[in-house]
Amino acid sequence: IQSSIASLDRVNSILDHNKEVIEQPGAVHLSEAKGAFEFKNVSFSYGEGPPILKHISFKIKAGDRVGVIGSTGAGKSTLISLLNRFYDPTSGEILIDDTDIRKYKLTDYRNQFAIVLQEPILFSTSIKENIRYGNPIATQNEIIEAARSANAYDFIMNCKDGLDTSVGERGMQLSGGERQRISLARAFIKNAPVLILDEPTSSVDVRTEAQIMEAMQRLMEGRTTFMITHRLDSLDFCNVILHIEDGKLVDYFDNNDAERLKIKKKSLIQLP
Repeated sequence: IQSSIASLDRVNSILDHNKEVIEQPGAVHLSEAKGAFEFKNVSFSYGEGPPILKHISFKIKAGDRVGVIGSTGAGKSTLISLLNRFYDPTSGEILIDDTDIRKYKLTDYRNQFAIVLQEPILFSTSIKENIRYGNPIATQNEIIEAARSANAYDFIMNCKDGLDTSVGERGMQLSGGERQRISLARAFIKNAPVLILDEPTSSVDVRTEAQIMEAMQRLMEGRTTFMITHRLDSLDFCNVILHIEDGKLVDYFDNNDAERLKIKKKSLIQLP
């Protein structure tokens, strides 16, 4: 009982926490976005702190694959947090399909995104339920298809209980590559129009990386994708590069030009 009371206190402290983002009165419903984005002179600071992003402006077409690069602390993760509306800009506007994102219901807007993190968050339940988290009403066949698309089906079937295998506390019974492929399967089954990839191959071996990259290519098809990466080979999947340093957009680069891409990659070799 005492343990449960302590847990309840922690839950209540989260529920009582002031929200960083408030939904506007009269916010409208958003069913499915096309996925075109525009940042218009966006700046952002955490509280009264110094500016993290400074006057960022760019346009992304629906279906673009955007590589977000920059040294550690440049503002890449903050940019993605604003994109997801985890925070609102201190100044400026963010538009989706020519409409300010603040005009939409918060839950509807965030449902437009599937996110694959550098360290996947898995729950202490079965592989099947961890994949289904992306779509709680998904059928068994849909879960299997998502696992196949993420190159996860074979290793799942080799587990003792298949899809019903428990992943353990925070997924620790699985390897890093296995956890990442379950995270990709979760993104497949959500089928959102916008995809966020945050260094998804940074902590896996070369063989596993190849499987994940192959699955990511399938996942990107038909979706607007933002990929935070330090790996130059990942930029081959992107047709737009945003280079951020010290909170500023120092380069907006369309890499359909192979020669310009080659020059840009050489300039990024020394990027920490």
